[in-house]
Amino acid sequence: MNGLGIRVEYSPGIGAGTPLVFLHGWGGDVRSFAGASEYFALRGYACLRFSFPPFGGSDMPPRDWALCDYSRLTLSVLDAFGAESAVFVAHSFGARVALDIASGEDKRRVVALALTGAAGVKPRRGLSYRIKRMKFARDKRKGRDVSRYYSPDWLALPERMRGIFSRIVSLDLTDRLRNITCPTALFWGDCDRETPMYMCRRIKRRVRGSEIIRLKGGHFAYAEDHFTFVTALAERVEKWIRLSM
Repeated sequence: MNGLGIRVEYSPGIGAGTPLVFLHGWGGDVRSFAGASEYFALRGYACLRFSFPPFGGSDMPPRDWALCDYSRLTLSVLDAFGAESAVFVAHSFGARVALDIASGEDKRRVVALALTGAAGVKPRRGLSYRIKRMKFARDKRKGRDVSRYYSPDWLALPERMRGIFSRIVSLDLTDRLRNITCPTALFWGDCDRETPMYMCRRIKRRVRGSEIIRLKGGHFAYAEDHFTFVTALAERVEKWIRLSM
């Protein structure tokens, strides 16, 4: 599929009606939500999955993208399948994209949000973080190797993607969360260290009417506790779609 002038790897929708659009985390791809997508496809739902550039079989972004470019791409996927709106099921970075859309001028296109291990709110920064930043600045000034200060995700990226990654992860969406009006369910791993539970509670406080569903596992609890995730989501999806009609 071609979206915004680049090729995007996708898995075609199956079923009819309002689709479920699955948005993977940073470094994932079209296969990340394969289990959940198959679960809902077997129950007659239209399910759309695709790989964010440059992951999976999708092209490298043609320039330095921002979060809004990933949101525009997501909406272009909906347009390609003739979908006016969708239920967004999103993990980590994919949840950043979903939150961006649901709190912006295209919010009408979001029927509901099912977020798991959602990124997008500013993490707590303690003394150890400030010390690390000071050491980083010192070593960089002295021309020393500073690669040990960067995250594995950043180091694994092609050079061209590192600026995009840094710009996106530093973007705090907290102040925009109160703009979200669609039904929202927060599926969170009880041992998530990458997006800890305090982030989940912060989102809940700001998104009116949102609810928390606890899962067993870490940042990928939607896969680790697959049965709980899909059955709890199925209970809500039917209601969300019915209410949107």
